[in-house]
Amino acid sequence: MSTPAETPVTDVVAAIDVGTNTTRLLVAAATEGRITPLASGAAMTALGEGLGRTGRIADAALDAAAETVAAMAAEARALGARHLVVACTAVARDAANADELLRRLEEASGVRPRVLSGTEEAHITFRGVVTADAPDPLLAADLGGGSLELMGGRAGRLDWATSLPLGARLLTERYEPADPPALDLVGPMVAYARSLVEPVADGHPAAGAIVSGGSAVALARLAATDDLDRDALVRAVERLAAAPAEDVAAETGLAPARVRLCMAGAAVLEAVRRAFAVEALHVTEAGLREGLVAEALTVGGGR
Repeated sequence: MSTPAETPVTDVVAAIDVGTNTTRLLVAAATEGRITPLASGAAMTALGEGLGRTGRIADAALDAAAETVAAMAAEARALGARHLVVACTAVARDAANADELLRRLEEASGVRPRVLSGTEEAHITFRGVVTADAPDPLLAADLGGGSLELMGGRAGRLDWATSLPLGARLLTERYEPADPPALDLVGPMVAYARSLVEPVADGHPAAGAIVSGGSAVALARLAATDDLDRDALVRAVERLAAAPAEDVAAETGLAPARVRLCMAGAAVLEAVRRAFAVEALHVTEAGLREGLVAEALTVGGGR
C-alpha cells in the first residue's frame, strides 16, 4: 500500500518598500526553498518632493503613500500573504515629520514599519540583487530618490556597503534643471556626483556592475537597452533634452515626474561607471523588495 505524497508547504510573504520617490510591492510564494513571485507593483508617491527645501514630507504625499500602502497590503493579504513587512528608506531617516509617516503607514498596513539605516538598506538590497545573473566580483548600485547605495561582494556574499546622499531627486532639486533640461548641466552634475562616489571606489575592484531603482529602469527604457554604457546614457540624456517631460512621457509610457528625475539619474550612473571603471551598468528590477522577501522567509519576519 503506497503512502500519499505530502503536499509541499507554501509560505506566502510580501514586502512593501516605501522609498523617497516610489512605493513598491512584491508578493512571493516559497515552496521547498524556491521563491515564485505572485504579484508586484509600483506607484510614484513622491514622498521626497521638496524635502531638501522644507525638511518635511508634504501632506499630499503622506496621503498618497498611505492610500498606496493600504491598497498594496490588501492585495498581499488577498493573495494569501501570512507575513508582511513594510520598510522605509532615506525619506524616513531624513524628514522632520517621519513619525507622522510611520504612524500613517502602520494604520494603512496593520504592520509597524521598519526604518532601514543606509547600511541595512545596502545589505538587504544586495541580497535581492544577487538573485539576478550577477558578475563576480560584483558592484551593485541602488539609485533611489534620496540616496545611492553602493555595495560590493564575491560569490553572492556582501563584502562592503555604503550609502551616499546622492539620490535622483536630491540631485534634481540641487540643480533645478529646466524642462526640457539643458545639456550643459550634465557636466556639473557628473562632477558633483563623482566627488562623492570616487572616494568609495578606491580599492574596490569590480568585474561588472548591476544597478537597480526606478530611475535606472526609466533610463534603460529611454536608451532602449538594459546595459547602460556611456553611449546609452548619452542617448538617454539627449532624448531628455530634446523635448518637455510631458512629451517624453507620452512617447515612453513613463510618468512625467519620473522623466524629470532622469537627467540627474543619468549623471549619477555615469559618475558610478567612471569611478569604478566599468564599461556598463546592467539594469535589473531586482533589489530591496526581493531582499526583504528573502529575509522574511529566512527569519519568519513580518506578520
